[in-house]
Amino acid sequence: MKKIRDEKPVFGLSVKFAEGIEYSESEGMIIQIGLHSRNTSVPMIVTARESKAKLQGTDGIFALCSEKCGVKMRDTLTKELSTFREIKDISLQ
Repeated sequence: MKKIRDEKPVFGLSVKFAEGIEYSESEGMIIQIGLHSRNTSVPMIVTARESKAKLQGTDGIFALCSEKCGVKMRDTLTKELSTFREIKDISLQ
């Protein structure tokens, strides 16, 4: 939930949606995803249909301020099984 400054690195956490979850109307956009386990929502980038990320199996990407934040987010998303099927490694973007 922190603002990432321009001069700071950005980390990404890629996700695959659970069966039946679809955000095709939001492809290429940043949307708010509700996290029931934390009673809040966070921004997520929805990959575009023909993007390299989508073709590699990524449905959404969370932009994160640090690896520590990424670990917390991965733990939270693991509890959100109704929305996310797979959570991939954190990577520097």
